[in-house]
Amino acid sequence: MSRPGRRWALLALGGGGLLGLPGCGFRPLYAPVTAEDGGSADIRDALAAVRVANIPERSGQLLRRDLQRRFEGVRLGVPARYSLQVAVTYAVEPLGYRRDGTITRLRYIATGNWTLATLAVPPRQIAASAIPARALDSFNIPDLQFFAADSARDAMEARLVDQLAEDIFRRVALELRRERQQRSAAAG
Repeated sequence: MSRPGRRWALLALGGGGLLGLPGCGFRPLYAPVTAEDGGSADIRDALAAVRVANIPERSGQLLRRDLQRRFEGVRLGVPARYSLQVAVTYAVEPLGYRRDGTITRLRYIATGNWTLATLAVPPRQIAASAIPARALDSFNIPDLQFFAADSARDAMEARLVDQLAEDIFRRVALELRRERQQRSAAAG
């Protein structure tokens, strides 16, 4: 088979595989809830209606800012309907040592437990993290380069917060989608 013929054959096989995805139950996370799911609205308005409560300490402030960008940035101007409470804990593990026993590499592990509730009175809990969101990252501690060590730690903290925010955002989006499907099924 000629090279262009192989390309078309591979494209046809790949496209055929993609056409079979809806039959297996796969649906894009942000796609509209289809008629077979029981509705016609998508979850972007629900995501934009989530407000993130204060999270203590500097890393908590960075996480809150990142989560706010993800939720409120989906659609601007949507009134608040949900409150997201996040509790973050950090653990540090030394990974590398020099011969004299000084540490050369550290791993940080961030764990985030979250709760999503309505802002109604009284609030109704929509979802909570059964398994905490978790992110880990590490950085090297260079010899006698304190600025470089601080810079490496700051970069690692930014990556860690970004990973944790993405994990929490996806889990909350899945829960909002599930809650919307259940409401649609109950109404129909």
